[in-house]
Amino acid sequence: MARLQRRRRWLWVGVLSLGVLAIGAAWLGWRVWTVKGELDQLASLSSEARAAIDAGDPTELSDAAQAMAAVAGRASSAMADPVWRLAEGVPGAGPNFTAVRVVAAELGRIAGAAPAVLTIADGFENRPDGAVVDTSRLAAGSADAEDAATSLEASSKALDALRTSELIGPVARGVEQARDAVDELAPLAGAAAGAARILPGVLGDRGERSILVMVLNPAELRTGGGISGSFVEMRAEAGRLTLVRQAESSEFVPVTHPIAELPEATTALYGDGVARYVQNAAMTPDFAATGRIASAWWAGLTGHAPDMVLAVDPFVLQALLAVTGPVELSTGAALDADNVLDSLLVDPYRSLTSDEQTSLFSSAADAVFTRLASGSADPLALLRALEQPVADGRLSAWSAHPVEQRLLEHSVLGGPRARQDAAGPGAFAVYFNDATGGKMADYLDIAIDTRTIACRGDGIAEVAVTLTMASRAPADVASLPVSVTGGGRFGVGVGDIGTNVTVTAPAGSYVGTVDVKGEPYPAPTAIDVDRAASTARVNLSPDEVNVLEFRFLIPRSGADSLAIVHTPLMSPAEVRIGDGCAGDISP
Repeated sequence: MARLQRRRRWLWVGVLSLGVLAIGAAWLGWRVWTVKGELDQLASLSSEARAAIDAGDPTELSDAAQAMAAVAGRASSAMADPVWRLAEGVPGAGPNFTAVRVVAAELGRIAGAAPAVLTIADGFENRPDGAVVDTSRLAAGSADAEDAATSLEASSKALDALRTSELIGPVARGVEQARDAVDELAPLAGAAAGAARILPGVLGDRGERSILVMVLNPAELRTGGGISGSFVEMRAEAGRLTLVRQAESSEFVPVTHPIAELPEATTALYGDGVARYVQNAAMTPDFAATGRIASAWWAGLTGHAPDMVLAVDPFVLQALLAVTGPVELSTGAALDADNVLDSLLVDPYRSLTSDEQTSLFSSAADAVFTRLASGSADPLALLRALEQPVADGRLSAWSAHPVEQRLLEHSVLGGPRARQDAAGPGAFAVYFNDATGGKMADYLDIAIDTRTIACRGDGIAEVAVTLTMASRAPADVASLPVSVTGGGRFGVGVGDIGTNVTVTAPAGSYVGTVDVKGEPYPAPTAIDVDRAASTARVNLSPDEVNVLEFRFLIPRSGADSLAIVHTPLMSPAEVRIGDGCAGDISP
């Protein structure tokens, strides 16, 4: 009898356990169904937010952000119970429950970051008459914008940590959609935070400021983009900009001794002309040095030094014109996003005299900067348009004011060296400096490959950076004007492309060998701020292809995160990253 009673007791325990599991499963199923409905709405709202950013529509972005916050809150509430957390520990299915929870939380954080971006945008839109921005409003929103940028960076890391290969299709797609939302908003938030930190002071919130805009020409390459051909000085006060003066490179007389002090490594790698010719101001990867050089040239010409030096190229102007619409030049011609590159980088050197080129560049700079100074362009659209040029290194800034400069030198605007730092511990930098004396870069094709040769037991890896460089110059290129070909004035054959190539390895590296066309090359080398660097000269005749290989010894940890940054070019470079060490050790 006692045994029968025990059996009945265990039977009831089993039935109750099954009942609890059934109720738990039903409860969890209801929760999953609830969350699925909310996340479906989030995916749709995320698309609306991206569309609002693309359109530069603050109202639509605000509405989408508020709706996303509400939906994300409901989804998070649906998952805030012990049953969901227990489900996350179930083998196989658990990662899906975890991913759904993370996606809901991060989309809520994304929605929470949007208002700070909108506050900064409001500082651009609701501004005093004649001002580019409301500097006071911008400064007031700085802390919130900084928090938003930090929050989105954390969201990006949390979402990237999810392994979509372990997830079922619908959940994996949800993770990718959330990542897309972060990828859309994070750069905008970063730009807004940077603008809020820097722009109030730069635009004269506390007194008049002078901004020197240096327009680089990538048709004749320099490390930072191209020769510094045109200069525009703007006066900023209380958010208002006034064009003060323009100058062309021909107005600056070369000097015998450097106009600003440079490290020995810079001279060893790039020659002694960096600070003796104004066209070479962007030849150093240290944009702080470029800023000081440009400031010294301007002070020599005008008698006063600028508070800030800003370097841009026509690709930046193209991005701005895509937002502002066409501008009219003094000739009556229209300059727009479709024709600006050919109009400023190609056609003038084939058909205009030197004086006509100067007049064209001055007119273009005047028209574009006058349109921007009017404050008529949509701020969100401008920030969005500048994302790619900034990522490509086509916009850099230096400030003579130490607090601002500390912010700039560690940001995406800090110049070539800052870009290499930001690319990680395994990042190599490849810089190109024209040796032709003409505008031949439009005919240059470049591919860059990295290859890990050996991973040693002493914590060192040997890595090769290989460049394949080719000339697309036409057979009759020698018939083009001297302003295009260089005319053979610098020891490069007429129609050939001469280029000095410098490769800088990650921090803590050592120089290896350099080969050009399979033969050892006596490359100048230097340690540039703890980075090993080598320079080689290559000459390309029409249709010729040359291969250069630079080898370095780097910390083995860097070999597992190889990356390449390079001089902004006329045509995109093809970059291929090889495998790292992956645990292999060579003797």
